[in-house]
Amino acid sequence: MSGTKTKKLAPKRVVPPPALQVTAARKATGLSGQLLSRHQIVALTGFTYPWIWQKMQRGQFPRGRIVGGKTMWLASEVEAWLAGLPLRPLKGDAPAAQKVEEHEIA
Repeated sequence: MSGTKTKKLAPKRVVPPPALQVTAARKATGLSGQLLSRHQIVALTGFTYPWIWQKMQRGQFPRGRIVGGKTMWLASEVEAWLAGLPLRPLKGDAPAAQKVEEHEIA
């Protein structure tokens, strides 16, 4: 065994997962917004991606941003869009015109 050379291996560089990298970048820049992927948007809204794409083209859904070659959405913009959706009327609710009159009287 005196004629064989042993090769020293360099220590492996530990790379944190992408989620931790993004978190570290946000801390460094002071940005607090969370980014949502296409799959998260579809799951959150319950709509298909073609529907979302069509709404983005019409200006009826927040436009995504290019992050690392992928489309991502700011959670705050999507939350604002969701908050702006109309409430589902329930049986027994007053008609919209009657509600307006009640507010004017009060």
